[in-house]
Amino acid sequence: RCPEDEALFSAASEVLQRLREQNPQFELDGFQNIWVLKPAGKSRGRGIQLSARLEKILDVGVGRGAEARWIAQKYIEHPMIINSKKFDIRQWVVVTRWNPLSVWFYLDCYIRFSFADYDPSKLKNRYAHLTNNSVAKHAEGFDDVVDETMWHSDEFSEHLAGLGTVRGGRQIEDPWLEIVQPAMKRIVYQSLECAQDNIQPRTNSFELFGYDFMVAEDLSVWLIEINSSPDMSYSTSTTRGLVKSMLEDLVAVVVDVEKFGSRPDRPRRKWDKARLETGRYELLEPLRRRREEKFPKIKKDAASLAVQGTGLKLRKPKKGECPRGMEAEDDPRFSALAVLAETADAPQTCDEAPGEEEEPGGDSDDGGGSSDGDA
Repeated sequence: RCPEDEALFSAASEVLQRLREQNPQFELDGFQNIWVLKPAGKSRGRGIQLSARLEKILDVGVGRGAEARWIAQKYIEHPMIINSKKFDIRQWVVVTRWNPLSVWFYLDCYIRFSFADYDPSKLKNRYAHLTNNSVAKHAEGFDDVVDETMWHSDEFSEHLAGLGTVRGGRQIEDPWLEIVQPAMKRIVYQSLECAQDNIQPRTNSFELFGYDFMVAEDLSVWLIEINSSPDMSYSTSTTRGLVKSMLEDLVAVVVDVEKFGSRPDRPRRKWDKARLETGRYELLEPLRRRREEKFPKIKKDAASLAVQGTGLKLRKPKKGECPRGMEAEDDPRFSALAVLAETADAPQTCDEAPGEEEEPGGDSDDGGGSSDGDA
């Protein structure tokens, strides 16, 4: 290559590196700029379209399809591929309370594979791009391989363990438990936290959600969508066992732990220490729930708070009360600013570390409620 080519290559490499640092989804994008269009009022993969042409996207979302609401998402062109197939992860999550936020994460999930081999250049092949079982079941020959279209998360964990992932010079023994699942938990909690203040709380009600995730080649986890009323059918041998176990554990959470149906409010426990029989369900952020039960969050209408009382009218000082005049500086012995400045300049000891105050009452929880299962 000539010197001009070398200079151009170096400049292009530098620009790409800067883009990679600024764009967290840099590795997901391909060269076709594919977008996925989803009708907001439908489910089970109905009406989903893929396109890399702006005129078609506008025609669907603004033109002939404008009578319905559409969601346009950037398509992940470089997902992790297993056995030439694209896949996503269906994760069950139960919310039993919105304030304080009480989220139960099921530790087992299942992986859904596309029926056809993944090929981003063939956008019209729905069986290569959509992993919904309700879509794949219409493919010719699906019944012969139906059980091959899903994995239990344990199988996915074994697959990831065999990739030889290295992070920071260290071999990751179990990428599922060390990287992927923790990221899923974090995304689940943060997504629900975003909607927490917009949900009208209802006594004795809970909701089961179906989260859909995708994993990139670098094991980064991406939230695709959140489904209400997720599918509970025994579509494959994988879901046949998982659904039964999940529903049994769901009853344990809702009835035995959260006491739905037996009391009008939810119990208060030392959630971070309590031994709970919830099967494979795990409470996310238990310490935070315990803290918010003791000290509830300020409601969003708190800005309307007002102080009521009778105003005091300042009288004019009498003769001799201000010998140095009204504008004279305060006596340093009684000046609040002087006292604060002196305190700030004083050296702190280890026992005076800012922001660390002993909680009164030790580990005891104030207020009523059940304390069954405390450690």
